[in-house]
Amino acid sequence: MQSKSRNPLEKDVRKKRKPYVHDQKKRNEILCQGFSKDKIPSDLDAIIVGSGIGGLTTAALLAKSGKRVLVLEQHDQAGGCCHSFIDKGYEFDVGIHYIGQLNSPTINRTLCDQITEGQLEWEPLNPDYDVVSIGFGEENRKYLVKTDLQEWKNYLKTEFPEERSGIEKYFELVLSCNKSTTLMGILKLTPLWLVKLVLWTGLLKRFTKLWSKVFLTKTMDVVNELTTNKDLQTIFTYCWGDYGTPPSRSNFNMQAMLNRHFSECGASYPIGGASEIAFSIIPVIEKTGGRVLVRANVTEITTRGDKVCGVKVEKGGDKIEILAPIIISSAGVYNTFQSLLPKELSSKSYFTDIARTLKPGVASMSIFIGLNVSNDEIESKKQNVWSFPVNNTDQAALDYFDLSAEEAMTAEVPLLFISFPSTKDPEWANHPGRSDKSTLALVTLANWEWFKDWKDKGVKKRGDAYKELKDCIGHQMVEHTLKLFPELRDKIDYVEIGSPVTNNHYLAAPHGEIYGLDHCSERFDPLMIAKLRPETDIPGLYLTGQDILSCGFTGALFSGILTAQACLGRNVMADLINLHKKINSDKKKVE
Repeated sequence: MQSKSRNPLEKDVRKKRKPYVHDQKKRNEILCQGFSKDKIPSDLDAIIVGSGIGGLTTAALLAKSGKRVLVLEQHDQAGGCCHSFIDKGYEFDVGIHYIGQLNSPTINRTLCDQITEGQLEWEPLNPDYDVVSIGFGEENRKYLVKTDLQEWKNYLKTEFPEERSGIEKYFELVLSCNKSTTLMGILKLTPLWLVKLVLWTGLLKRFTKLWSKVFLTKTMDVVNELTTNKDLQTIFTYCWGDYGTPPSRSNFNMQAMLNRHFSECGASYPIGGASEIAFSIIPVIEKTGGRVLVRANVTEITTRGDKVCGVKVEKGGDKIEILAPIIISSAGVYNTFQSLLPKELSSKSYFTDIARTLKPGVASMSIFIGLNVSNDEIESKKQNVWSFPVNNTDQAALDYFDLSAEEAMTAEVPLLFISFPSTKDPEWANHPGRSDKSTLALVTLANWEWFKDWKDKGVKKRGDAYKELKDCIGHQMVEHTLKLFPELRDKIDYVEIGSPVTNNHYLAAPHGEIYGLDHCSERFDPLMIAKLRPETDIPGLYLTGQDILSCGFTGALFSGILTAQACLGRNVMADLINLHKKINSDKKKVE
């Protein structure tokens, strides 16, 4: 593939966005193309396992370079965590709540425009895109999170005048690692032997401060040195649920990257809902003869000698082998090296050792609530609420994860993400039958051990014990929310609870996690960063998705760039940077 590659990002392909029309039939035709033998393209250049944003981005970039790519998705809808579901007239996103760096001409926006042909638009959230809520009732304190870091810093100094020094230092640390993502990408694309040599000689430390003491320190340790005020500590670390690792175990660099992510141009939401993402990307893949097929359960990556050569898809009791010179797994390190590859081959790979060394991210619980009133009637804002019963969120979370399943059924959840997705979408009310409906989404973290005994049971066939556990934790989440929004109690019309087992079934998350490998401090060791790369030590096998960069939409999005670069043998990141500069230069000339 490498010798024939061409620039996938050589021109500005943005087009005037077509007027938005909600066409569910057309959306299903694009997103739900079921797998069958007759739909498999011939002369494939690559097969991608999994249709999350990492897999779709990789596929789109390869397609724009002229390659024919087949994307296989085990679920009945493409998109991974970008998919949505509809029930009783309500539509819910399962994983997209807000994304940064898409409301202005950033390089992230340029990339998204390229892989969607400019047909995906983003709606800005409030400048105060998050609210940190601590405690309930008369003890409740609410603090705003502002887009502009300087404004947020000044606001916190007003709220905590006695903590000015610690606040100033915190934001200095956040800004001091602003080049970390670039360096992470370089380490992943530099030959591993050279990375080891550079680390051994200590040269990396001479040219960057990114692995100085503070960035090797756990988030909670950094924050403890800055302030003893528990409310302020909670605010500094409030969004650790966005990567799923408690502050006492996470690397400060990860926390700083997340704080900066929204600071350039705020948070945004895909107009039309999360499924518009895959809906806009798939036609790009199809232009060169590729396909994105669902209900395609890949059971094995096949090999010839020590090289991968294809995959096997289970269909109707048969296993259909599909061949291609390049196999790209967007299914995560665990699934790829513990389940899909033959044991005799995976055992030779250092990625198998990584799968044993790094823990999975924390599992999650989600609740999707339909409200029988319009967005206007609930007066919700385009922002999210992060609610904590107490201001010692790290210890509260660790204590919660240590509970037994029986204890968790009656325990207060230590962290709850509360969002009103329908409010964020300006097209919501234009969908047929939704003018008098709105939606509420709740997310918390959970312990996989509580649920793992039901992972092999079918949907709706997990029995009363499972339902009782899921419903009891769900009840705690709903009651937690109603303490903050009591006016919603008589407006709840629909409730669907998703457990870690739900994530396992629909997202193929082996431990019910939504962020892949745990974002612990060990993962951000320079050598581990370099090892978690798109090109594996097995010929023909590549990885993409959040495990090789970082979690969330943006981490997986840019993993697609890294994987396409490794497969094509050309500097696709430089292609993107050059195109981005040209687009902005042309725009300035017009202005």
